[in-house]
Amino acid sequence: MDQIKSFFSQKKLDKKFKKAGTGHTLANSAASSNNASSSVRSRSHDVQPSSRPSVAPSQPSSESAALAGQAALMRIEKKFQDNQPQSSISKAAKAQAQRELEEERKAKEAAYQSSVLSSKTSERQFESAPVLECILLVCPFCSDSFGKQSIDNHMHECLKQQMSDAPSVVSVTMFLSCNRNPEKLAAGKDIFIRVFSNLIKNASDEKFQKLKCSTNAYKDKIQPMLGHEELLQAAGFSLQNIPTNEPDTSERAWVNCEPNVELLENLVTMLNEGQAMKPSLDRQAKLLHPKDILSVGPIYYPDDFYNLSKEEIAREHQIRRERAEKELQLRTKAMRERDAQQEVRKYNYTLIRIRLPNNIILQAVFRVPAAVLNFHWDDSILRDVIEARKETEVQFLSNEFLSQLG
Repeated sequence: MDQIKSFFSQKKLDKKFKKAGTGHTLANSAASSNNASSSVRSRSHDVQPSSRPSVAPSQPSSESAALAGQAALMRIEKKFQDNQPQSSISKAAKAQAQRELEEERKAKEAAYQSSVLSSKTSERQFESAPVLECILLVCPFCSDSFGKQSIDNHMHECLKQQMSDAPSVVSVTMFLSCNRNPEKLAAGKDIFIRVFSNLIKNASDEKFQKLKCSTNAYKDKIQPMLGHEELLQAAGFSLQNIPTNEPDTSERAWVNCEPNVELLENLVTMLNEGQAMKPSLDRQAKLLHPKDILSVGPIYYPDDFYNLSKEEIAREHQIRRERAEKELQLRTKAMRERDAQQEVRKYNYTLIRIRLPNNIILQAVFRVPAAVLNFHWDDSILRDVIEARKETEVQFLSNEFLSQLG
């Protein structure tokens, strides 16, 4: 066994010696080293000198060292190119590209904001159901009914007619009742309280006796409010032209040269503790008799009424395409709930009809949060109904309510 191992090991050694090539004597080693160095020097002389600054490499002792030197020269040349100043054309192109990227980013942000806003406003929220022609509110001062758009101006005019009776009370009531935006009302009220309080503490100081109309606080928070002029007049202010720091120029301002401290204190107290007089909803109650309902008769529509127009078909196609695109998207639970809410119709006011036992229908308008009501019979009406069971005509509504219907 040992002989076999030694035989194969000898064969492997012989094979290695054959691959190494022919040998040489030790006397020829110095000549061969001189030939290798001369060949390296010849290759180094073939490289052309560069006009750019470079580092003179030392004479390499082998071919790998020469390649390392060439790589170092290439790195120095690349660094030199990077340090060269760019042309004005390349700078302009780079700036133009940056501007285009910025505009694209802003466009994407605007599109996202518009999509969020459209998703918020696309909720099907309406003022009232289609069956209601208009919503009427009752003025708390004269009991007349007006539309929602004109009720505030009517209340303002109605209170102006009562200014001569109690200016301070009416002006504060006008300011609190005719401005129904809570944020704007709170901001305007704070400014009035601050102006009146400063005038109470510094009644003799001319600085606090003036309220300039050119200030941003007056333009943004006081001037748009209904009743601000009446409130200032009730506090003793008058609109005048006062001189400015520039010669021959003047500006408009509310001035109170002789402030009444007791009156101003009462106004501050009423502004802090006063409550707004809000208009109430006009129920627009009606009684519908069976004969009136039956007299209308059935409503028939022609066959063309059920045919879809081109616009309706295009709109339906657009809805289906958007729905298909949404189904391919990965959406969160909140996004799915928001899309579901868009399909729900929301109304602030609705019409409720109550059918009485004698088939008479009572119709009235209600606000949606208060639309779920518990109706019950009045004791006197219920007693009359029980006593008149055998009669053919029974009155289920009180005379007082019938008188209100007119």
